[in-house]
Amino acid sequence: MIDQTDSDLELYKQQFDNLNHLVGKAIDEIVLYLEATDENYSEQPNVYGKSLLNGLDIKVGDIYYSIGGRFNDSHYGLIISQGRTTEYEYIAEEKSPINYETKIINEQIKSVDIYWMEIPWNGAVGYYPQEFVIKTDIDFLLISSIEINNGQVNTEFTDEILLIENEEIAQKLQLGQYGINQNEREWFSNFHDLVDAHNKNWKQQ
Repeated sequence: MIDQTDSDLELYKQQFDNLNHLVGKAIDEIVLYLEATDENYSEQPNVYGKSLLNGLDIKVGDIYYSIGGRFNDSHYGLIISQGRTTEYEYIAEEKSPINYETKIINEQIKSVDIYWMEIPWNGAVGYYPQEFVIKTDIDFLLISSIEINNGQVNTEFTDEILLIENEEIAQKLQLGQYGINQNEREWFSNFHDLVDAHNKNWKQQ
């Protein structure tokens, strides 16, 4: 059985703290890292959203937050960290930072939610963030740790991310809140509830 350390629990807390910092504020920029040949802000063509092989930056006021697929040591699962993605990930020299012009820019954030899944490795006890969902009064942004292969949603718990701005697509794919009780997603109102669930799973091993 793979143990969970105090540093792992601190990583849980970091996700709630950093995302909660966004509530009540407006996103000034979203920065993607793309090659000149990438079309429609996406590295893997698909009909669902923007598929990215690196993380992205969200700027709120004077602070940048990086969201990428590097929650654990194998760089799988979502994480939000203060700073630029270039501080945490290798960005190929062919790529450039591109401002993503989208509707949610400059809107006040009303809520942020994390949808968790259990780490799927044999003997592992713990959760990782599968989706972050940011909502304003009128717009929706879901970021998922999921791969696109041949235009189709494929593997979860990955180092790739998918941006979805259409809530009907999220519902169709059973992502975020639409995956609770149907697609193994779990939602916790705060860090302490997550730790309680983690400890309960640990005792059952």
